Amino acid sequence: MENEDIKMDVYEVGYLLVPSIADENVGGEVTRLKDSLTTHGAIFISDEYPKLIDLAYEMTRVILNKKQKFEKGYFGWVKFEMPVGNALKAKEMLDMDESLIRFIFIKTVRESTLSPKRSYANTDGRKKTFSAPKVKVEEGPKEEINEETIDKDIDALVVE
Repeated sequence: MENEDIKMDVYEVGYLLVPSIADENVGGEVTRLKDSLTTHGAIFISDEYPKLIDLAYEMTRVILNKKQKFEKGYFGWVKFEMPVGNALKAKEMLDMDESLIRFIFIKTVRESTLSPKRSYANTDGRKKTFSAPKVKVEEGPKEEINEETIDKDIDALVVE
């Protein structure tokens, strides 16, 4: 079968590595992970090197037959193209990787889906970063509040 006959799709894997990996060994773990994906035909498009982060909630994972709890992890991601038939095999390989706390394996598009970040100054002068732009809400003309009308409207809504 010719290479051009093989249907390729673009996938992304977001992953959390266990925090017990020494900082100097994280690169080796990423290389091992990418090498594993390569054995299933992955051709890499982009990635982000993992950073140690605090998790929003405690996560558990059974490693070496022992339930372990994690409050931190190295978060990274990799985007790649792979033959469609190999995606399930690659996911199963990731399921068995005990250096991963958790991962998400999704089909995506080749184009970058990252939104640009914007900076705004806090009142103390430090910059704060937001991903979404601010939305301006336009106010209409203000009406006078008539308490008698409001009471009548409330009475009409209340079922006795």
